[in-house]
Amino acid sequence: MVHYSCKIVMLGEGSVGKTSLIRRYVEHTFSHEYITTIGSNFLLKRLELEEGTRMTMQLWDLSGQDSFRNIRTQYYLHSRGGILVFDLTRKTTMHEMDKWYSDFTKKAGKVPLMLIGNKLDLEHERQVSVEEAKELAERISATYTETSALDGTGVEEAFLDLAWRIVNHIDEKRKAI
Repeated sequence: MVHYSCKIVMLGEGSVGKTSLIRRYVEHTFSHEYITTIGSNFLLKRLELEEGTRMTMQLWDLSGQDSFRNIRTQYYLHSRGGILVFDLTRKTTMHEMDKWYSDFTKKAGKVPLMLIGNKLDLEHERQVSVEEAKELAERISATYTETSALDGTGVEEAFLDLAWRIVNHIDEKRKAI
C-alpha cells in the first residue's frame, strides 16, 4: 500500500470560485452565497487512486485579496501541487495568473500545476477563449481544464488529473535519487 499526503494550494483572484471548487469536490455541495475567504482555510480529501495507491489531499483555499499577499506566500512552502483558478467571465482574472504563478513558484518550486477556467455554466458571459487559456497554460507549464463549481462539470476530473500528476512527479523524483 502506497499512501501520498499532499498539500495543494488554490490560487487566484477573489470570487473566481476557489472555495466553491473545493466544496464541490470534497463535500459535493454548492452555495450561491459569496463569503470572502479571510487568510486561508483547508479541507481534506481522501481518495483511492487505484488498488494499493491512496492519497490524502490537503486542499488549501487561500484568500485572493491583495491585503493577504505577504501572509499567503508562506502557505506555498512544501506544496506538492498548485491550482490556479480564473473566472471565464472576467478576463482580468486570467491576466493576473502570471503574478500568482510567479509568487507561487518562488516559494514552492517546480511542482505540477493545473490551470482552471471556472464558471463554465455562464458560457453566454464568457470573455476568455479556450485558445487564450491554453496559451497561458503552456507558458506556465500547467494542464488546462474548464469547470463549473455550480453544476460540477469537470471538477472531479480536474482534481483527479492533478493527483495523478503529483504521484508521477513524486515517483520521478524518487527514481532520480
